[in-house]
Amino acid sequence: MKTGISTASFFTKLPTESCFAALKEMGVDTTEVFLSTYSEYEKGFADALGSRLDGSLKVHSVHSLSSQFEGELFSPSNRVRDDAEQLFRKVCYAGNVLGAKYYTFHGPLDLKRSSQATDISVYAERFAYLADVAKTYGIIIAVENVHYCKFASPELMRDLMRACPALCATIDIKHSIFSGYDPIKYIDAVEDRLVTVHVTDVTKDDTTALPGNGRYDFERLFRELYKRGLEPAVIVEAYARDFHYLEELKTSYDRLRAFAEEAKRS
Repeated sequence: MKTGISTASFFTKLPTESCFAALKEMGVDTTEVFLSTYSEYEKGFADALGSRLDGSLKVHSVHSLSSQFEGELFSPSNRVRDDAEQLFRKVCYAGNVLGAKYYTFHGPLDLKRSSQATDISVYAERFAYLADVAKTYGIIIAVENVHYCKFASPELMRDLMRACPALCATIDIKHSIFSGYDPIKYIDAVEDRLVTVHVTDVTKDDTTALPGNGRYDFERLFRELYKRGLEPAVIVEAYARDFHYLEELKTSYDRLRAFAEEAKRS
């Protein structure tokens, strides 16, 4: 099973273009590239970033700062949707240049927690269109179970996967916990559509931490994945506030790999 570290983990510590060298120094061979601002969506930036890859590091997926435009892809306004789609296409282009297969996608926000029933067919139709757009760049959309977005529950993730076969899934450990569900419930909801797992630990006080520094049982996570015959990329997506030195991030990553090996043997 592939393990890696997202470039999001270096936010405010290293610029995106310096992350590849840092990852290789840590012995990491798989990453998700997080594009965190509009200038990083531009073709010139994507091309320059791609030129830094030498084959020793594989980009599994790309991720945007979704609050900048992903919700607007579902706007009732044609103009708003069209503007958002231009940014969406730029991220897909970047993914193609970087050799990524997946686009980790948050989708529409649900900050007010609407009590109205979600009409999956409406979202599925729009997702199918976006999936077709992404496909022209060789990219597959992997919807993430973000606790403040529309598809925050295992049930809605299951319904979306069934309604839109072109989609895959990213399951995030911290978002699962913050939504009030065992992450394994999401894994069972999306089954073999699972392509990425984001790992961040959560403490007893419900603050985030590096994997292994909180209360989540990552060895159990790997056991459950192996038991189901699933092999997603398991990628550390840390917050800058959760560590001071890159050595701490490397130690956490090495610990995660050890959990995976131990689970495989058990």
